[in-house]
Amino acid sequence: MNLLWKTLLDLKEPAILIRLFIPFAVGLVMVSLLGYGLFGLFFTSDLVTQSPMVQDYQSWEAQAETTIGTIPLIGGMILWFIGLSIAIIAGVIGVILSSYLVLIFAMIITGFMTDSIVKVIHDKHYPDTDYKGHGSMLGMLWKVIKFALLMLLLLIITLPLLFIPLINIVWFWLIGFLFFRYSVVLDVGQVILPEALFQKLKGVTNWEPSGVVAILFGLSVFPVISLFAPVLAVIALSHYYFEQLSLESDQIS
Repeated sequence: MNLLWKTLLDLKEPAILIRLFIPFAVGLVMVSLLGYGLFGLFFTSDLVTQSPMVQDYQSWEAQAETTIGTIPLIGGMILWFIGLSIAIIAGVIGVILSSYLVLIFAMIITGFMTDSIVKVIHDKHYPDTDYKGHGSMLGMLWKVIKFALLMLLLLIITLPLLFIPLINIVWFWLIGFLFFRYSVVLDVGQVILPEALFQKLKGVTNWEPSGVVAILFGLSVFPVISLFAPVLAVIALSHYYFEQLSLESDQIS
């Protein structure tokens, strides 16, 4: 909670506020014009609506409704309950997917500002702690792409889980969290930490930073908040990594 409190306190800094609202402004425009527009056109196109899979599902749905509807007394109630359950599940998954879309745009924009955000945190709170970082931008992008493909493969393999109520929501959230955490930790860690210290601190079982990132990612289920989540995560991890780098420097000296 200490990291989260430090992050919130930094929001009063003009330099942080400016960087906080850049992803909000740019991401809102990009998501509105590109994201939702393209997704809307895709899902209403003949490519989707006339596909064999969709046609088979619609045929199965009609047959199931006819069969269940013939059950005396409770047939209508069963159909109503099934329809309500599907609507709720589809709504929740829709909110999660839309928040993921917004979050991805915000993460891309924030990635270009990480160096400047780290510098603001350093100059204000840790001016006596030198940092050099490690790795390269291309190397980081390649690692993020590989991890994203791994998460996508995992999602495809576990696709049946998406049809189980509650489990599908938890599984969706977990996959999104793992990708969000991996990307932000790699981005901030490469800017601040030497490679040896980064390897020591990057694990998901490093509960202090992982807990804060989990809270911020959990809040990002709301599409508007998800535009701020990456910047807040960068601030929180910057504090944590600078603190650990200071402790490491003190031990060496």
